[in-house]
Amino acid sequence: MRTIPTAIGKYVVEREIGRGASSTVYLGYDPFHSRKVAIKQIHAHLLTDPDQIARYRRHLHREAAVCGKLNHPHIVRLLDADVDADPPYLVLEYLEGESLSSFTPAGKSLSVPQVLDLAFKCCGALEHANESGLVHRDIKPANLLLQSDGVIKVTDFGTALQMTADTTQVMGLVGSPSYMSPEQVRELDCTYQSDMFSLAVVMYELLTGRRPFEGETDFATMYRITTEHPSPPSLLRTDLPAGVDDVVMRALAKQPQERYSKWSDFADAILSVSRSLPARRAGEREGERFAELRGLNFFSEFHDPALWETLRLAKLNTFARGSVLMREGEPGDSFFVILQGNVNVSRNAWKLATLPSGVTLGEMTYLHPANTARSATAIAGSDVLALEIRNEALRHGSEQLQASFDKAFIKLLVNRLKDTTEQVGSWDILSDGDGQVARPA
Repeated sequence: MRTIPTAIGKYVVEREIGRGASSTVYLGYDPFHSRKVAIKQIHAHLLTDPDQIARYRRHLHREAAVCGKLNHPHIVRLLDADVDADPPYLVLEYLEGESLSSFTPAGKSLSVPQVLDLAFKCCGALEHANESGLVHRDIKPANLLLQSDGVIKVTDFGTALQMTADTTQVMGLVGSPSYMSPEQVRELDCTYQSDMFSLAVVMYELLTGRRPFEGETDFATMYRITTEHPSPPSLLRTDLPAGVDDVVMRALAKQPQERYSKWSDFADAILSVSRSLPARRAGEREGERFAELRGLNFFSEFHDPALWETLRLAKLNTFARGSVLMREGEPGDSFFVILQGNVNVSRNAWKLATLPSGVTLGEMTYLHPANTARSATAIAGSDVLALEIRNEALRHGSEQLQASFDKAFIKLLVNRLKDTTEQVGSWDILSDGDGQVARPA
């Protein structure tokens, strides 16, 4: 019977939640931050030989260094590490959910829109890893964890390749046979396009219930990866939307240069198919909403984590033409980001402007919290789609998010002041006998 430690370092151990060839993962509790954590500890029996001890400590130290580089909402976060402990361990954020291996042939199924949305998010996470000089090399359903709120997390960078590293790395045949790229099987140099191939294998399996390359042995599977071309997904599932075959099969090309040249190209191709689908649940359109925000000038300087956090904080609202978004003099505790349509703004019954998509509305109650009264009335000039963000929610958001909004608001107000100054400068000043009045030139 396995003995579970009561504590590891400063962390209280609650139970075992996973076990691999070299380590055990425990559910722990961090009393200082009052949160659950996942503790990955090297097996004690592997640390009896001095050479093994040094090798496993180096391996864990390298994994900690790799994870410490990454800060993305769809990548598991490293919280702590002690590679000198006996046995050494890493502390990672605890994720409540289940890996995508629960949704492969023997398990439950995901809808087509959800598969596409999750793949889109993984593209962003792996692009972030690539920008940090990393190739994951072990993308598979077991290393993609889906939380109950629909957030996907890429986990286990233990065998990641550091493209710019001078230190010794795990080389040779690395990864899980069914999800390896042809270059991995041949033990050739791997780039981010190897991760693209592996992600496409995951997509294929989630969409069709079958892996594109499957043999009776690992050797047979790897042989097929290097020599055979799989059937298009639509041949195995006839209700797949048009375009899925092209996206998946391109990412499964044998030669890396025949796949997508950038992660953003792969993500855009997935998004294009997703947009062609009929109406979906909100949780299946997050990738689409993310792309919408990314395309707006207001969010041009937001980093990906801040954009994803914005989507989590915001509520998506639709307003029919003529609907009131806010009314002058009434209290307000939120502001809007107009995604689609236009809004007419007036004060004292005088029309001030028509605001197009891509701008914010009602932000003064956030910028000037002492005065929560709306300064103008806003009425939808067409059908409007808008994100509503509560002021209090933003004030409790991350420092990075608040700083991003502050910077964007300042830029917006400066541009509005500039436009107003130019308009006033173009007016004639005339006298009516009792004083001066202004009129457009």
